[in-house]
Amino acid sequence: MSFFDDLTQKARAVAATAGEMAKDAADSAKISAAILAEKREMDKNYRAIGQWFVCEHDEVPDAVADLVAAVKASQEKIAQLQASRDKAMEEEQAQEGTVCPVCGKISAAKFCPHCGAPMGQ
Repeated sequence: MSFFDDLTQKARAVAATAGEMAKDAADSAKISAAILAEKREMDKNYRAIGQWFVCEHDEVPDAVADLVAAVKASQEKIAQLQASRDKAMEEEQAQEGTVCPVCGKISAAKFCPHCGAPMGQ
């Protein structure tokens, strides 16, 4: 019987070691996730600082002048794209009709075919 007793003790020792290793791995994963969450929060704060700096300061140090110029160029490009999108949507609506003030559907009729409200032309 001593063979089976030794085998049982070794199996218990291996199981205990495996359990400890699994617990250590889980703890390590939790710590890694917490570190990653803090890094994301820090990056968010850095972005907020940078956004504030660009908005508040007209004169910027030479070290960041290129980056600020690139941000301002991107802001102008976004404004142009939004204006062209709005213009395209207005043209599309003009071709299709007007938007019903009650239900929001588009129609070229004097009265909305969906809800019957006057289109307000």
